[in-house]
Amino acid sequence: MIISTFIQILIISFLINLLWEVLHSQLYTTCIKAPLKKFIPLIIIASIKDGLWITFFYTLSTYIFANTNILTNQAQLLFFIFATLSFSFIDEKFSLKTKRWEYTNKMPQILNIGISPLIELATTGTLTFLYVFLI
Repeated sequence: MIISTFIQILIISFLINLLWEVLHSQLYTTCIKAPLKKFIPLIIIASIKDGLWITFFYTLSTYIFANTNILTNQAQLLFFIFATLSFSFIDEKFSLKTKRWEYTNKMPQILNIGISPLIELATTGTLTFLYVFLI
């Protein structure tokens, strides 16, 4: 059962992140300028990575809190949210500094970081847990 939970989290988080990536891609000049042949793999790879990161931080939280249903332990869920926000902040700073991508002027920002990519893993991860553990 535990392995199937991890697989469900990986698959559901990939699908939710795929939708998120497509919707917020319009906030990146990198995506707007990319031809469709380059855009599609870019979005799919980003969504796979997001799913893997969510699964990683979920797995870390299950080891720390000895609990597989993250929704039953508020401290565990808060740990997940804090960990993903921290990771996203550092990753986004690095990605912008190395010009891995660039924002359009429509990207809302806080501390020179796009809000959408900052909250993505915490939000899509929580949505994933709601789907996996409540539906």
